[in-house]
Amino acid sequence: MIKNVISCFLLLLFQQMLHAQQEYRNKAFSIKIDNKGQVVSIKDASALKDYAVTDKPGFLLQVVEAGKTICPVSADLGKDAITIFFPEGKSAKIRTGLKDSYITFRVTEISKGIDALIWGPLNTTIADTIGNTVGVVRSAGFAVGLQCLNKKTSGGEFVNDEGAVYERGTTAVAKPFGSSLQAFTVNRSHDRNIKVWDRWPDVPLKAISDGGLNGSAIALFGCKPAGVLNAIESIIRQEGLPYSTLKKQWIKKSTGSGQAYMISTFNETNIDTFLTYAKKMGMAGVYEEDPFETWGHFVLKKSLFPNGRAGFKACVDKAHAIGLRLGFHVLSNFITTNDAYINPVPDPRLALAGTDTIMAKITADATEIEVKSDKYFKLRSDLNSVRIGDEIVRFMDVTKSVPYRLTGCTRGAFGTRKTEHLAGEQVSRLIDHPYNVFFPNWELQKEMAANIANFINETGVDQMDFDGHEGTYASGMGDLSFNTFAEDVFKKANHPMVLGSSRANHYFWHINNYLNWGEPWYGAFRESQSDLRIANQKFYEDNYLPNMLGWFLITAQTSPDDIDWMLARAAGFNAGYALVVRQDALANPNMNDIISLINLWTEAQHQGLFNRQQKQWLKDPANEAHLLKDAGKWYMQRFDKFEFIYQAQTLQPGQPTSSAWEFENKQAAQSPQLIIAANGEKGGIKNPVIEIDNAFRLSIPVTLLAGQSLVIFNSNVGVIYDQKGKMIDHVTLDGKIPKLTAGNHKISFDALMDAGLPLKARLTLKLLEGREMLAKSSVAN
Repeated sequence: MIKNVISCFLLLLFQQMLHAQQEYRNKAFSIKIDNKGQVVSIKDASALKDYAVTDKPGFLLQVVEAGKTICPVSADLGKDAITIFFPEGKSAKIRTGLKDSYITFRVTEISKGIDALIWGPLNTTIADTIGNTVGVVRSAGFAVGLQCLNKKTSGGEFVNDEGAVYERGTTAVAKPFGSSLQAFTVNRSHDRNIKVWDRWPDVPLKAISDGGLNGSAIALFGCKPAGVLNAIESIIRQEGLPYSTLKKQWIKKSTGSGQAYMISTFNETNIDTFLTYAKKMGMAGVYEEDPFETWGHFVLKKSLFPNGRAGFKACVDKAHAIGLRLGFHVLSNFITTNDAYINPVPDPRLALAGTDTIMAKITADATEIEVKSDKYFKLRSDLNSVRIGDEIVRFMDVTKSVPYRLTGCTRGAFGTRKTEHLAGEQVSRLIDHPYNVFFPNWELQKEMAANIANFINETGVDQMDFDGHEGTYASGMGDLSFNTFAEDVFKKANHPMVLGSSRANHYFWHINNYLNWGEPWYGAFRESQSDLRIANQKFYEDNYLPNMLGWFLITAQTSPDDIDWMLARAAGFNAGYALVVRQDALANPNMNDIISLINLWTEAQHQGLFNRQQKQWLKDPANEAHLLKDAGKWYMQRFDKFEFIYQAQTLQPGQPTSSAWEFENKQAAQSPQLIIAANGEKGGIKNPVIEIDNAFRLSIPVTLLAGQSLVIFNSNVGVIYDQKGKMIDHVTLDGKIPKLTAGNHKISFDALMDAGLPLKARLTLKLLEGREMLAKSSVAN
């Protein structure tokens, strides 16, 4: 009898142990979940190596209530379904799906009262490469990825009530133990008051259809690193995610992805000129940088397109006829104050920070408006506006005590009609932005996406950036709004589009072709956001995006040296870029040389003529090179660059004020290029003097103000540039810098400078270093 009882007990214990863990496996990988809902194993099926963190296992699912993340207490595990249990009797049912290359998990039922759910974190020991946006972590031997299967499921860490991921991506993040993968869904099925866009407090939001937690879903996969894109493509196709194509290929694998393109302000009259230049430069197309008179309804500027959308379509047709694409720029869901959504009658679907009540009747000319509360009016903004019926009113301030009054009011703002209003009418604070624009709410945003898609369909245009994409956060729907806006445009467009954005996002990754970050407006050609451009490259590579260097402004003064510098970086990173070429740039006397250099470097880049060592050297922005092609053979000419810093000092009377440095010319006799730059915010460099080898003296009759530079090369004329690289003057020199023989040399510098200012003189000396032949090799890429 006792023996039978012991046997039954052991059998029951064994059965409990069998159900303590459940493994979900396909051909490539497996994950194991225990009866506490923890992910205790993430295994490579071929190598049988486990990448789970044993002392800190992650979770399949957690929930959020009242701002607190709650871990599961137990799990009922089956092959096709899992039930996760939480405190206070709450639970979530999950349907599992085993596919050849991935495993899906989808919430089918969840208890009421939960504010959000969190998938993960899935903790792994992998730390080599973190694809934070795409949601893939990989080592040399294995990769683990998480993909969200719909818009309501956001890739990233849940850090705010609106469900917005403001960083470039947190679907995968580095951890001390390796990395973690996570996603979340916010419960938007009920009315809420939340902080919006990390700025507007306590904004009331209405529930939206399909805003519940049911249907939140992810796919997990594991594979060799070389198979990641194949695995993701399989998920996209089988799970119905956005599938973006370029030249009939999936855009992530397309050979045309990330090509260089031209940005300009073209019009119906000059489009042929810019298309011709783009074709000569081997650009993928031309992109109109500012075509619209209004954003919202997207009315074209009559000065550029007097025939409206028919005129724009004619430009598109011309581009397509010569094998180029045509693009346009817009700030996503920003609404300009001259748009029909604002005047003469403001649309009731504009995004609101909150609504209050007028406490006393006001005339059409009243400059003060009594309101019930100061709640929505204390926060100052750029347009500082409210909507009362069909009128928009701007105000200066709100009084600090009862009775609260909006003061300094401008009535009938932005072309609306000023009118009297009665006590009890609603007064709504409008959400705005420093670009002096308003925003749509969730409902109006869908209409705006359709407006953009209609423009695309009517004109045939095939490139667009979702610039200002962060404006979608004004609706209060976080990443759901960000992704829905882009997907609405993508799905309503009746032909394939090449799409970029101002921001990265996990779900948008499927729609996105490129992220071309780096603007040319803040400094000279090489200096404007240079560090950002280089830093971006690792992000692109980690997230399976094409390398892009950003925008570069070509002016009438842009030199071939600058183009060489940019193209060397493009070759090093195998990157695309955008050239901003406006009408005045076409007068550049070096334009033919610039076109030749672009074609030369692009051909070498596409042929894979640079080996790994050369590409690594070319990635460094401090390195400079020139490309040559002679009798069918390719050569890369490297340059030596020496930089010396001079700063004025307070010295004893009679003590020399000059500084001297040594450098080496490694080649045959040659004339160096010399650049003198005034680095600082205030002051100047007056009458600089250069001496070389105690034999040649050059006195330069010029004053370089802070930010300016002087370039001297093989001429008795120096060229002065401002801090943004624009040529502003010439200076005649009393001689030419002589050719320097091979070997060591000495250069000294002196100038009149204020020792009380931090201004420094930076001398840059550039010499030819060596020439090497390029050739295709097995390590070229």
